[in-house]
Amino acid sequence: MKRITEGVCYIGVNDYETELFEGLWPIPEGVSYNSYIVQGEKTAIIDTVKILFVDEFLNNIEKVTSFDKIDYIVLNHLEPDHSGSLLRLLEKAPQAVIICSKKAKDMTDYLYKITENIIVVGEGEKLDLGGRELVFYMDPLVHWPETMVTYDTKDQILFSCDAFGSYKALDVGIFDDEVNPDEYFEETIRYFSNIVAKYVKYVQKAMDKLSGLEIKMIAPAHGIVWRKNPKRIIDLYIDLSARKAQPGVAVIWGSMYGNTKQVVEYVVEGVKEAGVPVTVLEFSRHHLSYLLKESWKNKAVILGIPTYDGGPFLGASYYLHLMKRKNLRERIVGFFGSSMWSGRALHQAAEQLKELDWEVIEPLLEFRGSATKEVLMQAKELAKKIALMTKE
Repeated sequence: MKRITEGVCYIGVNDYETELFEGLWPIPEGVSYNSYIVQGEKTAIIDTVKILFVDEFLNNIEKVTSFDKIDYIVLNHLEPDHSGSLLRLLEKAPQAVIICSKKAKDMTDYLYKITENIIVVGEGEKLDLGGRELVFYMDPLVHWPETMVTYDTKDQILFSCDAFGSYKALDVGIFDDEVNPDEYFEETIRYFSNIVAKYVKYVQKAMDKLSGLEIKMIAPAHGIVWRKNPKRIIDLYIDLSARKAQPGVAVIWGSMYGNTKQVVEYVVEGVKEAGVPVTVLEFSRHHLSYLLKESWKNKAVILGIPTYDGGPFLGASYYLHLMKRKNLRERIVGFFGSSMWSGRALHQAAEQLKELDWEVIEPLLEFRGSATKEVLMQAKELAKKIALMTKE
C-alpha cells in the first residue's frame, strides 16, 4: 500500500512469477497489477489484480480500510489480470456495487456468473463519492471492447487501465520520480507494440477524447504512476499510435550455417557511418516481442533472411506475419541473405512488407553460398543509404 494523494492509495501487487505475459510476451523483470482505493464519504476500489496474488491484494486493502466500508468496485477492464480477484473481493465485501460499461456487464456474467448489484455507466457519467467525483469515459478496443477509464475530478488523476501501461514490476517505487523512468519508458514501447498496437486508430480516438481533461497524474493498470511528468507518457502514446519512429535502424538477422551472419558486421558498420542509432537482434535468439518493439521504435529495418524451404527463414516468416498482424506500416526496409539452391526468399519477404506500405530499398542482396567482397561492400553501402534516409 502506498498513498498517492489524500484519499487515494495504491494497493497493487508485483508479479515476478509469470514468465510470459498473456502466455506470449517475456517479462524477465516482472510486471505489476495496479489497483487503487479512492475515498470520499464513500469508498471505491478501481480494478483488482490477478487471482494468483489475491491474498496480498486483500491484505493491502485492509491496510487502508475495512471491507464493510467498500461501496463500489470499478471495473475498467475485465481481462483477468485486472478482474481476477473480483469474486474473492465480493466474498469479503458483498455489499459493494460493481461499476462497469455495458459490454463489461455481459462479461461479468460469462466470466464470473455475476448478474446482480451492477451499475452500468456510459460516456461521461459520474459517480459521487461525497467530496470526490469519478467520471467515466468509454475507451473501447484499447485493447478490449468493454474497456473504460476513470477520472478523479478532485485530484485530476486518470486511472487509465491498460493505456499508458508497461512491463516491469514496481520494485523501487511506484512514481516516475522515484525510479529511472527511462527503463519504464522502453518497456512501455514494448508493451504498446505487443499488446495495444493492433488498435492504434482506437488509441488515437481515445487520446482525442481525453485531450480536454486537466490531467495531473496518470495511474495505469501496469507500470509506474506518472505524477511528475505525465505529459511525457502522453506524448509517447501520441507518437506510438501515429506509428512515428526515431531516426534509427534495427538490424534483424538469422543464419543457419554462418553465410548470412558474415554480412551483419558490414551492415552495422554502414549504419554507424551514417551516424544513427543501430540495434542488432537475431531471429533465433531474441523473442518476437523485442523484434516488434524495435521495428515499431525505429524508422528503418534491415533484414538478414536466408532461404529455407524455398521461402524466408522460419524466424523471419513469423516476424513478417506479426508485422501484418500488428499492422505496422510505413517503414524503410532493406534485405540481405544467402541461398543455396532455390532463392526467392527476399523477394517473397519484400512483397509482404510492400502490402504494409514499407519502402523497399534496392538492391535485394540475395547471394549464393558465402558473400563475396563485392556483396559485403554492397551491404555496407545499402545500410548506410538506408540509415541516412531515416534522418530525412
